[in-house]
Amino acid sequence: MNKILVIDDNKDYREDLMEILQFENYTTLGAENGLIGLGMIHRHTPNIIVCDIDMPVMDGIKVLQTVKANPAHAKIPFIMVSGHNDRTIINAVSSLGAESYLTKPINIEQFLITVSTFCNNGGIEAPMGMLNSQPLLYEG
Repeated sequence: MNKILVIDDNKDYREDLMEILQFENYTTLGAENGLIGLGMIHRHTPNIIVCDIDMPVMDGIKVLQTVKANPAHAKIPFIMVSGHNDRTIINAVSSLGAESYLTKPINIEQFLITVSTFCNNGGIEAPMGMLNSQPLLYEG
């Protein structure tokens, strides 16, 4: 079963995304900031990471950089979510290795398609070329 880690400081938003994913039969984990999220990544090795950008303690950009710098976790698909609809930020997270970027409020149908695409590609087992051939998904 696919494990998806949702990292977002907004408890209601995090729990809503987790509930939607659970309804679709995914196993979910939740973290309220990037530092806690990194600990969960090391302990549970999720198949997909969904992460907000703006958070206290450690922001999503630092989480992305840390995950992609670690060979044990670099292949985990990373879906960045944010209220920012700024092309500069979108390009920055893409260049850092995020496989997808979705703006808040998230289009739930697009979110589930994105998650399903990465799960069907094998999650952490998918070769990087396969993941990188996916266009950076953007919901604006």
